[in-house]
Amino acid sequence: MLSAMLSGIVRTSAAAQSRLRVLPTNPDMPRMAVARVVAGLAALAALLIALALPATFFAAARYRVLGALEASATLHALEIAELSRLSPAFWELSAVKVTAPEQGRASGELRRVFNNEGRLILEAVPAEVPEWPLASVEAMISVDGVIYGRTVAARSLWRPLIATLIVGLCSSALGGLIYVILRVAPLRLLDDALRRASFLAAHDLLTGLPNRGLFADRLSQALARARRDHGITAVLCLDLDRFKEVNDTLGHAAGDELLKVVAARMSSCLREGDTLARLGGDEFAIIQPDIQQPEAADALARRLTTALSEPVLLNAGQALIGVSVGIAMSAPDQPLDGTQVMRNADLALYRAKEAGRGGHCFFAPEMNQKLHERRALEIDLRLALANGSFRLAYQPQIRLDTGRITGAEALLRWERPDHGNISPDQFIPLAEETGLIGQIGAWAIKEACLQASRWAEPLSIAVNVSPVQFRQAGFYDVVVSALRCSGLSPERLELEITEGVLLNDTEDTLAILGRLRQLGIKIAMDDFGTGYSSLGYLQRFPFDKIKIDRSFVRNLGQDPNAAAIVNAVMGMSRALGVRANAEGVEFKTQADLLLSQGCDEVQGYFFAKPMPSEAFAGLIGMGLPVAQS
Repeated sequence: MLSAMLSGIVRTSAAAQSRLRVLPTNPDMPRMAVARVVAGLAALAALLIALALPATFFAAARYRVLGALEASATLHALEIAELSRLSPAFWELSAVKVTAPEQGRASGELRRVFNNEGRLILEAVPAEVPEWPLASVEAMISVDGVIYGRTVAARSLWRPLIATLIVGLCSSALGGLIYVILRVAPLRLLDDALRRASFLAAHDLLTGLPNRGLFADRLSQALARARRDHGITAVLCLDLDRFKEVNDTLGHAAGDELLKVVAARMSSCLREGDTLARLGGDEFAIIQPDIQQPEAADALARRLTTALSEPVLLNAGQALIGVSVGIAMSAPDQPLDGTQVMRNADLALYRAKEAGRGGHCFFAPEMNQKLHERRALEIDLRLALANGSFRLAYQPQIRLDTGRITGAEALLRWERPDHGNISPDQFIPLAEETGLIGQIGAWAIKEACLQASRWAEPLSIAVNVSPVQFRQAGFYDVVVSALRCSGLSPERLELEITEGVLLNDTEDTLAILGRLRQLGIKIAMDDFGTGYSSLGYLQRFPFDKIKIDRSFVRNLGQDPNAAAIVNAVMGMSRALGVRANAEGVEFKTQADLLLSQGCDEVQGYFFAKPMPSEAFAGLIGMGLPVAQS
């Protein structure tokens, strides 16, 4: 019962602290309540032991004495009955006092005989008069069924009483000891449990670092102290680079082990008064209070990036990571709360990642302006999705040796109100971050299939697929639904993916690509040559087409290295039996060089710019380049 009560109170305390996210204002309140209950229960247990043992001992001793007296009185009554039968004048005696027999002296037993009127007939006294208190038992004297009197046997309870007092003293000492044990041990367990609950409520279980709640509390205190002392407090937000790759390749156990090593390395870079917290996942934050100039924060950021640039040896293998750091500082003339400082540090971290990761960046006021612009862009992006404001433009794909149109690439376009046409490079990354890319991509595939089904000739239609869109659940069903709704033959649909699709969960990714290809859908690798593993993926999956990135085509005729790369890609495509498409052809010299190297297919402004579906439909069947510029 006591342990259940303590467990319930500990769970209640832990749950309350978890909801508050910070330590309670008066952590002694639950302990005081439990202390009172424990003290009461301990006192009750000690009192029961102190009283029950001597009471039980005295009751047992008295029961033994009464049992002996009952037997003695019964025997004595039989003796008197036999004596009175032999000598009827016995009842005429008056208060005869005799010395008790040997067994009476040994037991200290007092015996008396009374007639029916209560007159004392005979009294047998032991050598020593029994001391108070006395225990006595009566027995009736009967002769031939007639009761003539009664006999009383009495014995002193003084010795059992003394023994009971000794037992009482011992039991009182035992009760006191039990009271101390029951009073101290549960409270000690409670203190340990409360300390553990407080720690768990305010710290990360994996690394032992302060969690978000405790970090926010310490940040508020640091900022308040900085305002009072006219000092500066720096906040550093940190995000590990390539952490997801470790989880995906080495497993989550290796990821947890890596986080512990990272936490230890970061802690070694801090001063005694700094606070390092794990906010969640691979996100960390540091409070650097009482600094006098930004150089201190800059030096800390450099120490952190250096410490985390070293390889980490794990049980599952070696991991090479890095860290990006965003820094925000409180200024005496600009009082900021913890939320604003953290927001500024997050913006600086975002800028550090944009700059190439593995570095650090200080917050600047213009970052807030970019944040507002980004939020406005996200709002308009959601409205565009709801209102159907997106459209597709179609850029013809030309067979270079004949000049005939073989298909088109569907390109997403958005005319943002009050801003004009927005480049996909501006809104696609935001759509990927916000999760809107799934809905936008599904619309693009369905719309492209629907338009292609209306063309006069069975040309192919190519649609770009974002890595984020591909990894979302149900992508395969989206493609199948688009084909079913439009009636387009799967052989006419071509999905263009980049190397980013294949970087994570490769086996599952290849399985999905294989299912799509079994339907007859063509799979093309876009931006070929710009990644690190393109050749390896060509070995693992039989792509139908590789698209040479425009960065190589742009320098044809100017850079011999670009020509060598294109030539190598063309040779590889012929060896693998894969068609090649060169993007970004803008000049005749580029087209001539590609034709001389045996390039199958091209697209670019030299032939045609992206155009509405109606305009593209009017070009179908033409065998000459569409436009030249």
